[in-house]
Amino acid sequence: MIRSIYPKLIFSLACAALLCACSGGGFEVEDFDPLSNYSEKQNDTLYRINADLTDAVLNGIEIPTKRQTYNGYFVFTFKVKNTSSDIKKYYYKIYYQNQSYKFCDTVPLAYENFYGSWDEGVYTFKATKILNPGDEITVKDSFKIAGNPRNEQLYFGPDPAKYIAIDDSIRSKMNFVRSVPGWMKTCTEKAKELGTTVDEQVYVNALWGINYEKQRLKEVNNRWKRNPRMGTYEFMLVVTSPEDIGKIPMGIRDIQKSDSAGRFLNPFGYFLLQEGRNLKNTFVIYSDKKLKVRSQLDLGSGIYVDKLGINKSQFSLEALNSNCNNSPSLYKKAQFTQYFHNIDKDYTVYNIPEIRDVTGENLTKAEYDEFQKKYADPRSRTKLFVSTSYFPCKTVISDPKARKLTMIVPATEPGNYKKEHVGLSSRIGYTYGKFRAKIKFPKMLSKDNVWNGITNAFWLLFQEDSPWNYRRNCNGKIGYIPKAAPNNEESVKQSKKSLCYSEIDFEIVKESRYWPKSSYANTKTPFKSESGFDDNIMVACTNWDMACSEPKDFLFGANEYSVDSSKYLFHRWNFFHRAISTKIPVKHSEIFDAPYYYFEVEWLPEKIVWKIGPEKDKLHVICTMNKDLSAIPNNQMILMFTQEWHNEEWWPTAPFKQNFIPFPKKDIIGEILEIEIE
Repeated sequence: MIRSIYPKLIFSLACAALLCACSGGGFEVEDFDPLSNYSEKQNDTLYRINADLTDAVLNGIEIPTKRQTYNGYFVFTFKVKNTSSDIKKYYYKIYYQNQSYKFCDTVPLAYENFYGSWDEGVYTFKATKILNPGDEITVKDSFKIAGNPRNEQLYFGPDPAKYIAIDDSIRSKMNFVRSVPGWMKTCTEKAKELGTTVDEQVYVNALWGINYEKQRLKEVNNRWKRNPRMGTYEFMLVVTSPEDIGKIPMGIRDIQKSDSAGRFLNPFGYFLLQEGRNLKNTFVIYSDKKLKVRSQLDLGSGIYVDKLGINKSQFSLEALNSNCNNSPSLYKKAQFTQYFHNIDKDYTVYNIPEIRDVTGENLTKAEYDEFQKKYADPRSRTKLFVSTSYFPCKTVISDPKARKLTMIVPATEPGNYKKEHVGLSSRIGYTYGKFRAKIKFPKMLSKDNVWNGITNAFWLLFQEDSPWNYRRNCNGKIGYIPKAAPNNEESVKQSKKSLCYSEIDFEIVKESRYWPKSSYANTKTPFKSESGFDDNIMVACTNWDMACSEPKDFLFGANEYSVDSSKYLFHRWNFFHRAISTKIPVKHSEIFDAPYYYFEVEWLPEKIVWKIGPEKDKLHVICTMNKDLSAIPNNQMILMFTQEWHNEEWWPTAPFKQNFIPFPKKDIIGEILEIEIE
């Protein structure tokens, strides 16, 4: 008996399914309501909820929490009636699945979909009470959408509370390092090599030891390591009989279990599309009600100073304040941390010893040309490395009243020449979603269109370098090439089946829209050039696929390529380069003369879409990459915001070179005004 069918096809006809695969079997099931205690409607069948992120940093995202329903659960109800002539009890289970970011339920990768059921205690089907012939009862039960719903050991780890007193942990680990002769010998040799102190090297090794310990311990379920996805959730109720319960695979009855080949089984595919449809004494009811979930990060929640992320002991705590510090309170609740860049000392900056407010004082092209002549000899310039702040919290602000974040690239004082990166990162990770940020980035061009040297960036970065966060295996001739591998053909020998590194970028830079002539040598795309001295800036869209060659159209060089009926100029430096990019010209005034601008990364299982616009409802697509072109990441990532002084070697077609751009006379200030994930 067919009651209804899917209102639309999902992915393909192979994904079409019955809303209710109903059978006889001597009982009836009706009136399934998965959200009986929740009433926030968007329309008759679509409900909405904002994820309560209050405790999400340490405990993971839960939907709902006790702040949203009286017991922190959704209550579902249904009626079951015994229409047979025998005394019976029946067995039931509820399943949920994220519908917005999933693979078709019948393909092998469907096990990656975010689906779940009960979260604690009972994991298989529950039994109703015994029903006499003709009896009808209403069953009332509850569930919540929580991280790591299959309770996989991969996502277990240390108790987060263990690292609240991080100073004690660091001291203890340093004492342990000093007690191991072989370790101390290594520290001594490394300190000599780097020109630093042995104590500093012991400190760095202690940080490494703590991070290693955090990866090794498997004490509690770290649900934050596989957070629920945002977007729309679907609900399915399965009620079965004593005759059928034993026919259902154990991996479907208990989603914690895998099959004999070690694979997890998707219950939606099984019951709606595969063998489960043929069970004669089982009701499968797919609800019309859906739940749409979104996150809005609290920009005023504070900035936690994570000593494990600074990777050096020499820094000052004098700039710490009530909403930016390393206290236990902010460890628990702050949704952001200051990001300290890894300084690549392979790139030495030889910067002109000039200080100017490039955008405020209208540095002209003629003045820039004069700088190039005056300081043509590198020995006349200041030799340095781009740095990060010595004062955590001095260049980043979380404002609890205005609910905004501020990043400050500090001005340079005469005689103390420096160019300093600044950055913030979120502390809550996500897999897939629409990541939308409302940002007031600082201006980049003078009135004469001279660049101030800053690259403004909004990006996603893998959350942790640990086995729990590995990407899906790469099955290409070349696997993933690690970020630290040398930038030459020898790096291919270091390629791996899987690794953690993933990154999806928006980078705003003063560049040519085209690439160097050498990038067109082995492609059918003709070379073009432009001066780049106009009022355009480039919005660069990049996916760090780590050179995985599995995509069928894996390209390198500069190539025109169509995705979703739109043509883009994609670029990869060579076959072993870890990232593929495109650059889109946008008028400087469009982004920077307005009080804010929107940037959105829509990250799907098989595609990434970059969008920009002046308002949330006026976004337009500027780039799309799909799985045929580039390996799409599937691990958990955090949000990043940075203002950086990029090395001039990274942007070879830029009309202005970093070394000839003056040091900043005034603070360069950017503001993050809103962050949503849907």
